[in-house]
Amino acid sequence: MSSDVELIVNAIEGLHTNIIKDYILPVGSVLVSGALGAGVAYYSVDRQEKTRIEISKIQNLNNTLLIAMDVRMSLISIKQNYFGLICDEPIKRMLTVPPIILSEREANIDFSSLSFIAPSTGDGSFNKWSSIEYISTIFSNYNSLLSLWSKRNEMITSLTPKLKPYFGQPLSYQMLQQLIGDGLISQLSDLTERALHMTDDLLIEVSAFLVGFSEVAKTKVEKRVVKKFGNILSVTLPNSKDFPKAVEIVTKVPEVNYKLLSQLHGRPEPELRERYREIY
Repeated sequence: MSSDVELIVNAIEGLHTNIIKDYILPVGSVLVSGALGAGVAYYSVDRQEKTRIEISKIQNLNNTLLIAMDVRMSLISIKQNYFGLICDEPIKRMLTVPPIILSEREANIDFSSLSFIAPSTGDGSFNKWSSIEYISTIFSNYNSLLSLWSKRNEMITSLTPKLKPYFGQPLSYQMLQQLIGDGLISQLSDLTERALHMTDDLLIEVSAFLVGFSEVAKTKVEKRVVKKFGNILSVTLPNSKDFPKAVEIVTKVPEVNYKLLSQLHGRPEPELRERYREIY
């Protein structure tokens, strides 16, 4: 009988629970496991998003550099039509430059996609290759230059029937005046000088941009992403030792004789120098 009572007492005692062991620890382990899983998932998603953003940066930077390379080649192609033939005499200059076949592609860049290269607010240093405003002027001026050359092409083409019989012959101002008149002489000369100066200035600046911007670009993307998913284009321009002609064409054409140009346009020399001054 006593043994039966002991069994009942032991059974009742076995019903007693340990709150920490039986409830808190199991629930806590579930919560910790859930939190750890959520943390890992969040880190993984956050890491993937950051990687995606960095890859997008590489694509935007390389796209900008490729467009700049195309602009540089277009400018060289334009200049090859007259480089080495230009003198300082205004009339000869405007008659030497022929109609030029232009690239049909304008330089269109989504500058909002490059906002990450801009220096942080309060940074006192200035690097023009990190300035969206400065960079945008280069490509905007290139598009304007294409329009300028196109307008000059139209004018010189329309005058060709009158000028063709005199090609290869010395043509004085008086003879030209009789052929096309003072107004067209002044317009053609002005278009020619503006086109020559802008082409030189942009070719030099775009060449500098390719080197300077590619260096800045390398500091704007995480190195781990660059190593794993693709490099930023490195630009090396031709050197004078190995490619003398490629370097020579980047130099400016001879300066116009502003004294003669002043007489041709009937405008003061300082005014003309200001009109055709460097844009960079």
